Amino acid sequence: MSWAGGIRQLLDDYRAFAGGRLWLALGLMLLGAFAEGFGILMLVPLAAIATGSESRFAGLTDWLPADQRFLAVLALFLAAMGARSLLLYWRERELARLQAGYEASLRLRAAATLARRGWAFAGTIGQAGMQTLLLTDVPRAALAVAHAQSFATGLILLAVQLLLALLLSPALAAIALAILVLGYGLAMRFTRRSVASGTALTERSEESSGTGFRLHAGLKAALAQGTVAQFLAEYRASLARQQDEIVRFAGDLASARQFAAFGAAVAAVLILFAGVRLLHVPFAILIPSLVLFARTVAPAQTLQQSAQYIAAYSAAFAAVVQRLGPLDEPGAGAGMAEPLEWRELRLEEASVRHASDLGLSEVSLTLRRGDWIGVSGASGAGKTTLVDLVAGLLAPTSGRVLVDGRALDPVALDGWRAGLAYVGQEGSVFDDSVRGNLLADGAEAGDAALWQALAAVGLDERVRALDGGLDERVGDRGSRLSGGERQRLAIARALLRRPTLLILDEATAALDPAGEATLLERVRALAPRPAAIIVAHRESTHAYCDSVVEVRHGVAEKSGDSSDLSG
Repeated sequence: MSWAGGIRQLLDDYRAFAGGRLWLALGLMLLGAFAEGFGILMLVPLAAIATGSESRFAGLTDWLPADQRFLAVLALFLAAMGARSLLLYWRERELARLQAGYEASLRLRAAATLARRGWAFAGTIGQAGMQTLLLTDVPRAALAVAHAQSFATGLILLAVQLLLALLLSPALAAIALAILVLGYGLAMRFTRRSVASGTALTERSEESSGTGFRLHAGLKAALAQGTVAQFLAEYRASLARQQDEIVRFAGDLASARQFAAFGAAVAAVLILFAGVRLLHVPFAILIPSLVLFARTVAPAQTLQQSAQYIAAYSAAFAAVVQRLGPLDEPGAGAGMAEPLEWRELRLEEASVRHASDLGLSEVSLTLRRGDWIGVSGASGAGKTTLVDLVAGLLAPTSGRVLVDGRALDPVALDGWRAGLAYVGQEGSVFDDSVRGNLLADGAEAGDAALWQALAAVGLDERVRALDGGLDERVGDRGSRLSGGERQRLAIARALLRRPTLLILDEATAALDPAGEATLLERVRALAPRPAAIIVAHRESTHAYCDSVVEVRHGVAEKSGDSSDLSG
């Protein structure tokens, strides 16, 4: 896509978001510009009255006594400036509301689109890619919109001022317009360079974010092994490349700004010389004309700089669309679906093929309500692919997944997921309080229910010992808890959903066998007992399951006595 096409795509998206509010903002820009222009025009009768000369605006005050005309014009001037201030205040608030709303909308639509595309797609972006998307690309796209607003403001103000200058002196206005067009044409090279800078900034930001994320993820091991210097060297190099692009872009902005400032000085000299020596413009017209021309310098500079920013930062919006495709609107006010009241889950020769040609091959499996199935196998054998298939995170490339004989299609997925709780090995513990972590999935529960869930996983006494109890913060990724405590907390959160199917993917691996046994016994004793699929390496874990599935190179084989299984 061309750089002009990328800008058009961004502005079309913004226009669709803003709707009628955009016309309100444009109207405020126009009214503010005319209010300011009218105030400047009042300088003409003021100068005429002060010098005793004729004025083309004399009709505004010639019906008043001579000694009151000067005060009347001053009053009109102040009224115009007061109206301008009120209009500009309203305009700035409306533009700020639009920009902030657009950034929030873009973040939300990016998240909704990512959710729609599914887990397999999210995995291709990765955590560092998501961080870059939401924390760098989206804010820069919003900045491009902010500068587009500034561009529109400057363009309207410049057009109104040139129109008023045309009323005062068409010849001087023509000279000023010619100078502006020439200057903007000469400055276009800075805008073109900003396009390349914007693309490079987006790439360097993604690179440095990825390096920084690796540094954070591997910091503990690096500190233990004494390899922090290698991490920092890589991070330093990526930051240096990003810094070079920022400095290059800032240099283009500074060059354009100084070019415009010097051009404004040259324009002022040319206009003054033409007005006095060539056109012999009357003093009462010349002074307001010069004021108007002086007032065009700021919006002209705004146009140039805003164009550079738009050209540079619109690349960030293009990166968002390139990563995610067309952005979805999140379901407004969509409530939680009712869990399916199911009796039997069946996989019929279900296969999943990944890009690496790994996955699952023709798995047939039956899970009845309340049954527990264990899943074993070597790393990379396909265990997680199996549970992701059951959870609806992956769709089978062949075969079927049936719930009570109905295909687990997009229509049935919401109800299926509403009754499912999924806990992975990492546990997804957040930098929040214990209470915040327990309620992170949207469960509505009072303190009694929270303590009950903690007791079910054997974490209640540990939490009671914390100074803040349920309101104690657990640190980034639960850093103030042990690995086993993090897993217990994640399982407690899952139980608050009152799931009909509980998936534990190595979710008890950090517990000692005795602690794991107590936890699983308590979960099995829940009434009603959820069905469960438990991925684990330890045979002691599978002792609590009704049957065991062993996955080898993508093929599932029965290793127990309950449930129907073939593969």
